[in-house]
Amino acid sequence: MAGRADFAATGAGAPAGRPFALPALFLAMHVVNHVDRHLVASFAPQIIADLALSRSAFALIAGLGFSIVYAANALGAGLLADRIGRVRVLTAGAGTWSLFTAACGLATGFWSLLAMRPFVAAGEATLVPTATNILLSRTPERARATAMGLFFMGIPLGVGGSYLVAATLGPAIGWRYCFFLMGAIGIIGTLAVSRVRDERPDRTTGTDHPSSTDRLAGWWTAMRTNARLRNASIAIILFHAHMATGAFTQLWLVADKGFAPDRAASLYGTFFILLGVAGSAGSGLITDWLHQRWRIDRARALAVLMLALAPLLIAYRLGSGGSPLMIAGMAASVFYFTAAYGPCFSIIEKELPAELKATATGINMLLINILMIGGLALLIGLASDALAARGIAHSWTWPLLGADVISMLGVAALLSCPRSTTDSSR
Repeated sequence: MAGRADFAATGAGAPAGRPFALPALFLAMHVVNHVDRHLVASFAPQIIADLALSRSAFALIAGLGFSIVYAANALGAGLLADRIGRVRVLTAGAGTWSLFTAACGLATGFWSLLAMRPFVAAGEATLVPTATNILLSRTPERARATAMGLFFMGIPLGVGGSYLVAATLGPAIGWRYCFFLMGAIGIIGTLAVSRVRDERPDRTTGTDHPSSTDRLAGWWTAMRTNARLRNASIAIILFHAHMATGAFTQLWLVADKGFAPDRAASLYGTFFILLGVAGSAGSGLITDWLHQRWRIDRARALAVLMLALAPLLIAYRLGSGGSPLMIAGMAASVFYFTAAYGPCFSIIEKELPAELKATATGINMLLINILMIGGLALLIGLASDALAARGIAHSWTWPLLGADVISMLGVAALLSCPRSTTDSSR
């Protein structure tokens, strides 16, 4: 594969003249991945009512019950992919998450739904460490932020898609059959992924093939000695504090902002698709262009963008339901959700040797999911339960706003990034 200069398609039997087939497949799987992951949040009012869940119980199912397994498996998937092959790991993971997404539709209560979510998480954790590194290995450095931005369009398309599924298909077939349907779509995607050709790891013995322990030690050394790598990694983790609020958006819009469930799902889903795609693809394109045209550092360009969006996040939480300011804040929130991926992952990837790239991605996903998507989300649910029990108005708003403020600390981490020693920027 060495020497391929663009997004080369490598599906079995795929002609060489279809360079965008592989990115399109991985983007489609990323969309399915996030639809499946966020169906629980999209159908939150219905699931809470049908299964008689408390806010903190729902937070455990949507957050920590998923993310702690996702985190561990993201690290394991990165290590395993570097040893036995990225496509093998991804195929097994895609099949697992699809089967157990369908099984979630059979849940009868808290424990049965909680039992299914770790299996969905374990499978979904294989996608990012494998797919991103396959794509980056076939993309020139000048376009890597753009490539990652395009791949991470799967987040807004998937999250937004899950809300649109809830708003459109939910009333017609019910939340359970939506889980069945998405599981079946995932199995079809798994069959396509299994036909992708990729470089196989060299299994010959020797010092050029480090063990998992050696890879972890190498990552730690890189983090200690490379401030740019360290700060970009901290930034992407902190920005996910805002993503931790996503599991509760439907509940917040209904309880604190007065939206009807179907309207909340439809509005937020549409915004997430339109503005999320703009954030994911646009931030990568803009930071790549600024870097190429004027040698503006990607970290600083992203920091300025995120800082400009921060006041609108506060307006989003505190504006009255349906007001122009609140709607503008919703747009900014969705853009903020997705804008960091392309620039941050391109910075991190550039600072690492080839044998540590998938491992480092897995570690970042582990920390993101334990600290933010899981731990912080559980704290949000517990805080909201406590505020509601005391009769405090807007019991979702204040915990969510606190998470937003935490996410803004990522701007400081980016502004502290030194320039790359291998960069020709001024």
